[in-house]
Amino acid sequence: MKPTLELPITLRPPEMDEVPMNSSVKERLELRKTAKIVEGYKILPKDDNPEHSNLAFNFYAEINIDNSKLWNLVLELSNELPNEVSLIFNQSDSEPNYGKYSEKTHTLEFLNKYKTEITSDTFIDFGMIFHSESELIEIFVPESKYIKFWGVDQESFLKIMESFNLKEIDGIEFVDEYPKVREALRLFENNITESNELIELLKKEFE
Repeated sequence: MKPTLELPITLRPPEMDEVPMNSSVKERLELRKTAKIVEGYKILPKDDNPEHSNLAFNFYAEINIDNSKLWNLVLELSNELPNEVSLIFNQSDSEPNYGKYSEKTHTLEFLNKYKTEITSDTFIDFGMIFHSESELIEIFVPESKYIKFWGVDQESFLKIMESFNLKEIDGIEFVDEYPKVREALRLFENNITESNELIELLKKEFE
């Protein structure tokens, strides 16, 4: 049986009767059945792109992890960041907000109060960044709830991957490469903070 990735409850592929019969979406939906959307990661060295030449990161990675383990991996990767970080947050399809640099411990403690929302609400993106002349380290979790990571210490990163039993997977794919349906978190969870309200709370705390 093909291994599958545990997605957030708010994210699923569309049913066949939800897409036009003769559309390219239907073709992509068929391809998704055999897609390599599994736990694991791909890692890329810094390339020769002139836009990247002045950015102080050494490698870039994309990571799939079961949604129930996403927050714990974010916490572990946050150890790669220094003690002062800027929070990144936005509603999907909007420009990101960058918070003022704050103590990492405080940032994580505040986010922890809303970990259900930030790991399961597929209308919110979030992340943390440290950027100086000598270093760029960033954790970013887009709406589809996998991780994009820009780092400087690849050996340390690989140890974290190993501790979560995550392997480098040749040809790994990500859920947002295929048609998807996002649903509101309130349909599945009681006593959660709505997307708009959470963005306002984050603005109040970090901007």
